[in-house]
Amino acid sequence: MNRLPFILALAAALCGCSSGVTEVAEMERMKDVPPVVGQLPLELTPDLRAAGALEIAAYSGPWIFRHDKSGRLHEGDLMQVDVVGVPGLERRYIEYINEDLMWIPEGVRPVKCRRRTQQDVAKEFPGRASIPQTPGLQIRVLGPYSTDCYVMGGEVRQHGFYMWKDGLSLRQAITVAGGLRREMPAGKIHVVRGDRQVTFSLHDVLDKATRPFLIKPLDAISVMEQVDMKFDARKLNIPSSLKNN
Repeated sequence: MNRLPFILALAAALCGCSSGVTEVAEMERMKDVPPVVGQLPLELTPDLRAAGALEIAAYSGPWIFRHDKSGRLHEGDLMQVDVVGVPGLERRYIEYINEDLMWIPEGVRPVKCRRRTQQDVAKEFPGRASIPQTPGLQIRVLGPYSTDCYVMGGEVRQHGFYMWKDGLSLRQAITVAGGLRREMPAGKIHVVRGDRQVTFSLHDVLDKATRPFLIKPLDAISVMEQVDMKFDARKLNIPSSLKNN
């Protein structure tokens, strides 16, 4: 009897079972979670501690980024429009979508969001904001379905979505957001990535001798004073009206 086919079949089956267990476990962990880049570990690692991390815990939402095939906007979604390219017209508009599914940032006529996408909003935004069609003008809409950015909130000067770039550290992200609004001796930084929330010591993160923690797309970051404050990615302490300098 030729046992070679049997041995090969058995080896393939064993390999398949091993691979399947790993995939199923990861799927169970990530069920109903938005897309994630660079998943955080389940427990603190030496590398995280070297970057100033104090603790890591499970996070079950709400998430500021969504994974929805329809791409439709929902109540509580944070949406931002950046007008760039023309000096004098450059400005950031940012606000939550309210319970009536309306987006009403300062200086913009109410925008209906029911059964609509970010792209739908972008098309009609210049008219709603009375922005003239000007050569070089660019309208950039960032929100729950943007996959190439991260979001900053809490005690930084300029809240909102920021375009991600490779090699960006947590300390640099604070600088990009205008720095801290005030002194925070007991400050903490909370980073939500997928189904994990990691808390850092603000003092250690700002220390240039500390190992940098690199930001990933879809990270939600909030700088806070209270250690036990529950992080809510939809409520990043963003004022109802926000103007960039």
